[in-house]
Amino acid sequence: MGLIAACVFGALGASAQLAAVGSGSVGFLAVGPGGLEIKGQGAQVSAREANQKLEIEVPLTRLETGIDLRDRHLREYMHVDQHPTAKLVIDRAALTFPKDQAVGQGSARGDFWLNGKQHPLDFTYQAKRDGADYQVQALATVDIRNHDIEVPCYLKLCVEPLVKLKVRFSLREQ
Repeated sequence: MGLIAACVFGALGASAQLAAVGSGSVGFLAVGPGGLEIKGQGAQVSAREANQKLEIEVPLTRLETGIDLRDRHLREYMHVDQHPTAKLVIDRAALTFPKDQAVGQGSARGDFWLNGKQHPLDFTYQAKRDGADYQVQALATVDIRNHDIEVPCYLKLCVEPLVKLKVRFSLREQ
């Protein structure tokens, strides 16, 4: 899910390739009735550039909500045993990178895979140049129904199908 992010920006030299530096993080928020909030996180995001596209992946097996039973249900609803990663692929030309120590921001669209199903995903991003690296944060909202994921319910309480994502990681030209 959390995948989105750093996928972001583009007008460096044509021959430079981008890759993730460090592990990154992903967070998600699902809401339900009566103020129900299910927050989760993961601590691994990978990114690589090939053929003018930036690909960001998040292992879904590492997402945690802080409650073991809820984590197990999360993995079952997303069919993580069959589709262990979420992936976002963005055309590099759709992204803008900041120059010097500036902060760049914008919005873009990429192809998002979750539960083995692809659907376009719009996201906003912010990238800050930090020496040779770009510190990236991206935000998106995923409708899980677009990925054939059943709306999760437990004890007759169901969450909304729109799940908010926040992804952070660092990119470096290779």
